[in-house]
Amino acid sequence: MRKIIITITFIVLSFQLLIAQTVPQEKKRNYVSDSIRILPKNPWMAGAKVFGLNMGVWAFDRYVMNEDFAKINGHTIKRNLKTLPVWDTDMFSTNLFAHPYHGNLYFNAARSNGMSFWESIPYTVGGSLMWEFFMETELPSVNDLFATSFGGIELGEITFRISDLFLDDRSTGVERVGREVLSGIISPMRGLTRLISGDSWRYRPNKGRTFSKVPVDFTLSLGTRYLAEEEELENKSHGMNLTFRLDYGDLYNDDFFSPYEWFHFKLSTDFLSDQPLISQVNAIAAIWGKTVWTKENRNLTAGIFQHFDYYDSKLKLKEDQEAIAPYRIAEAAALGGGLIYQRKSTPANPVDIYAETYANAVFLGASTSDYFRVDERDYNMGSGYSLKNSIGLTYKKRWSLVLSGENYHLFTWKGYDPDINWETVDPGTLNAQGDAGNARLTVFSTNLVYTSPKNWNILLSSRQFFRRTHYKHYDDVEHSTMDVTLSFGLKL
Repeated sequence: MRKIIITITFIVLSFQLLIAQTVPQEKKRNYVSDSIRILPKNPWMAGAKVFGLNMGVWAFDRYVMNEDFAKINGHTIKRNLKTLPVWDTDMFSTNLFAHPYHGNLYFNAARSNGMSFWESIPYTVGGSLMWEFFMETELPSVNDLFATSFGGIELGEITFRISDLFLDDRSTGVERVGREVLSGIISPMRGLTRLISGDSWRYRPNKGRTFSKVPVDFTLSLGTRYLAEEEELENKSHGMNLTFRLDYGDLYNDDFFSPYEWFHFKLSTDFLSDQPLISQVNAIAAIWGKTVWTKENRNLTAGIFQHFDYYDSKLKLKEDQEAIAPYRIAEAAALGGGLIYQRKSTPANPVDIYAETYANAVFLGASTSDYFRVDERDYNMGSGYSLKNSIGLTYKKRWSLVLSGENYHLFTWKGYDPDINWETVDPGTLNAQGDAGNARLTVFSTNLVYTSPKNWNILLSSRQFFRRTHYKHYDDVEHSTMDVTLSFGLKL
């Protein structure tokens, strides 16, 4: 996986050099306006690709990896169809990141075949249902159905729109190859669709993108990150951090916006350290919104937003102690309301102000557990709510100070019997969300950024993670962790 991340990073950086190359002069004369291309709607092909994706993944698991869960037959399918979904015992990254990513492939199978945002949702849900009930010997999982469907919709539309940014059917040669490869990495199902249809090499006199031009800020940052317990600083981790940040769309000049016309997306990876490779994923996307108040250079937007958040961590303690996850939380299925305020700077007042506030219902979330250890599960699942607030001040487009707070409160409703004898339990039949109780994780962030006229920046970030978990049958646990990151970024 680390080699994959490094390779993708190299492609991104190399691509920026490729697009700077001069295209053939004869092609330039044929360039016309950047009109959007309406993808031909093909619902049967979309369904076939969802089906084929599941069959391909199953065949790989069954005949290459020889996984027991892939050795399905008529009896396992019949049993699954008669059984209500349970709560499984897969690891945190599998349930809260890998499954949403899998759902994103279903969504893009439909989206790349001309289906709209809303029309692509049934394909995502259908693909998840097919996998859970037909493609595994394990009992169908309720958490997988939620994570794959809800998370797949959000990651799917985001990756579909990001992949669209790199397409240009006017380009040729090395530049065209670079664009198609990068777009295919971001959205594999779209890349496959373009290969099958021949769009990957077909020349057109316009870009051939699905969406009209929107303002986009993409920042790639690389730096050093230090993580430690606040009470025990010797329990620490130090390594390198690579972060991708994308701000898509502009609410300031839009009175009304449709699904995913505006979103934030952030992905952080850690390497050369003990931290999980993927340590953070955040996405906030507008399902619906409207500008409700405008006055001169100020405006206020209200809307319904879908959220996806994933935080993972790891700390090695003293030699005689097991490594722990001081904080770990995710909301794979979350939806709620939000307000966004903007004030643009003026010559008389060179300060930009940006503020956001959100309140969400979390249908599926997860948090680290201090006691629950079954199979690959060391975390609790549940539902609850989350609150998010942030404010940013930017002086003369150069110096920025951003303060933010996030609060996640998750309740584990379906706990296991505390007197259970784990040696006699088949993990596949446990069917529990985890330790009965509730967990609260609060994240405070302070970011100071300097942005140069040439679009490179320096970021100094400090965060505090406060976790308090109340257990019905065990002692409560409180944990406080901090991290500091110094990174250098480039706005592309």
